[in-house]
Amino acid sequence: MATLNQANLYHAVRDNTAWGNLDPSKAEALLQDAGDYIRSRYSVRAVLTTDEQRLLDQAVYRLAGIFQTNPPAGAAMPSIKSEKKELAGMKKEVEYNPADPDPYPYITAIVRSLLRADTSHTVLMGKVTG
Repeated sequence: MATLNQANLYHAVRDNTAWGNLDPSKAEALLQDAGDYIRSRYSVRAVLTTDEQRLLDQAVYRLAGIFQTNPPAGAAMPSIKSEKKELAGMKKEVEYNPADPDPYPYITAIVRSLLRADTSHTVLMGKVTG
């Protein structure tokens, strides 16, 4: 379980002085938001080894630090790839870049080994004997 003391140590070792200056209640809120994001985005196994839990906690600390300066958006805003305008007919075309499906690829890489196996596509074949 991610704790404020461990998060403080994690960020202190990485020279994130801005984290050390946070009000403890704000830091706790960021940790909660990061943990909620990871649990809602990834299907993390319910039972983890001590080392796996440490890895998950570090992902929470890292993401909380990211949320400190760059809070997650409610919805990804597409970026403009190109924009064309015509004056006479007032025609305007805008082409958007596709939204990034994974805004935190580093977190995904950390959490990948902790995910539940996908059993939704499993086909079991066998012979029933009686």
